[in-house]
Amino acid sequence: MVPEDRTTMVSEDCTTSPAQFGTVDASADPGGLIRFLDAANAVSGLRAAKDALMEQLALGRARAALDVGCGAGGDMAEMARLMPDGTHVSGVDASETMIAEAQRRTASLGTRVRLRVGDAAGLPYDDQEFDACRAATVLQHVPDPARVLSEMARVTRPGGRVGVLEFDQETLFIDHPDPETTRIIVDTFASAMVQGHIGRQLPRLFRAAGLTDVSVTPRVILGNAQFLQTLLQDHVARLKGQGLLTGQRATQWWTELKTRAQAGDFAGGVIVFVVTASRPERGQGRIEARRP
Repeated sequence: MVPEDRTTMVSEDCTTSPAQFGTVDASADPGGLIRFLDAANAVSGLRAAKDALMEQLALGRARAALDVGCGAGGDMAEMARLMPDGTHVSGVDASETMIAEAQRRTASLGTRVRLRVGDAAGLPYDDQEFDACRAATVLQHVPDPARVLSEMARVTRPGGRVGVLEFDQETLFIDHPDPETTRIIVDTFASAMVQGHIGRQLPRLFRAAGLTDVSVTPRVILGNAQFLQTLLQDHVARLKGQGLLTGQRATQWWTELKTRAQAGDFAGGVIVFVVTASRPERGQGRIEARRP
């Protein structure tokens, strides 16, 4: 989400959509998705949530850390800064486009950053390779989040930390003068995502992965009308295609949203969950090792 702009909204024909992050390299505009990430990372509320995740990972004691679904590498420099000298941060992402951008952005860190293309559901790393492992806004895009968490636990050393930051899209709220249309849009948005309800599921999934000392921190992230349109425009277009909204009704909804934003009266946001845990020390629990 970007700093508030009360006068400018993106055009309705913009194709950037968060639903495309599962298939970035096949997107018509991968650069637009990178800009979307940069805009989201600029939101103070999301930045504070990411800082809380970093703190709970105890990176100051980590010799090696992994960022799963590292995207354009925006958080890797901060991870490296928090870790002792002589340590390294690895990043893995399914997208070649994202890894290429991450390599460009982290080039000044040299060998402290190691990047590769790979599948979060089958991480290309050895068992117990990292002291800390994190993923931010990744599980909402994967078909099997339990498998990804199992992999994150597998590559973490006993006593190491695992952390995830995820939205729960069903908690999305918008103050809009047309509550009926707003309800149609908001109530269907979570189900349109691959894992629209993943935030609330994290504590259970962490325990199922064999992790212990699970900590759950929900935070409200406030957005603005411009970013909200970027987030929802593809979904609203689908609702029109499905006949759930008429074109006139959707256009009127956007117009009223813009009018409210220009008056400085917009309010909207969503809840994000920061969940962290520890891999049990040897003898205290069982984490599945990679099968040969």
